[in-house]
Amino acid sequence: MKNIIKILLMALLFFSVANAKELDKQLIINKMIDTYGGEEKLLQLLNYKQTWNIEFMSSDNSGFDKREIIMPDYLRTEIIYPNKTEIRVLNKNSAIKIFSGKTTPIKGPMINAVKLQLMRLYSPLVLKSKLDNITVSQNSKQYIFELEKSGVKVEYIVSKKTLLIEKTIGRLQMGPQQLEFLTKYEEYKSVNGVMVPHKEIKFVGSLNTAVMTLDKNSFF
Repeated sequence: MKNIIKILLMALLFFSVANAKELDKQLIINKMIDTYGGEEKLLQLLNYKQTWNIEFMSSDNSGFDKREIIMPDYLRTEIIYPNKTEIRVLNKNSAIKIFSGKTTPIKGPMINAVKLQLMRLYSPLVLKSKLDNITVSQNSKQYIFELEKSGVKVEYIVSKKTLLIEKTIGRLQMGPQQLEFLTKYEEYKSVNGVMVPHKEIKFVGSLNTAVMTLDKNSFF
């Protein structure tokens, strides 16, 4: 009987700790905001432009990625390849693609791919505003925040040591197939008082597709 009571007490203690950690997601994100430079500095990541150098891993080619971001609903990306340029624009729930001078709407599952591109750029300040739609778990070294929005799921993997986002994992359902998009963030540096990653390593599934390095960053 005593053993049964001990087991029940241990179980209650375990669930109490687990629930407490679940309730700590706001506290963790507040600490992340401080680490990134504080709320006032992080406001800069609501509106900004960046230019990235791209190395395409499937070839010897390189190019550029020009981004314009207005959080939480607008993203314009211009991918410049050696022999072509492609522009994608997301504005809330509508998106277009501009290629060879022709503008076409992006619909169906492909619009979720563009939404994923924007969601993976959410800063801790944006994540805080979506706290009700976020669940959190952990392992020994990382916090794992999962956000689901309009059918798109993104995991934000946060280092317990640095409280910086180490990688994001986005999952999309394309027909019967689920695709996984992983981006690793490295070489964080302070830009005007806010921590910004200067290197992105991209994967589709297990395939490394690109390595990107930040060239220019401007807030507006």
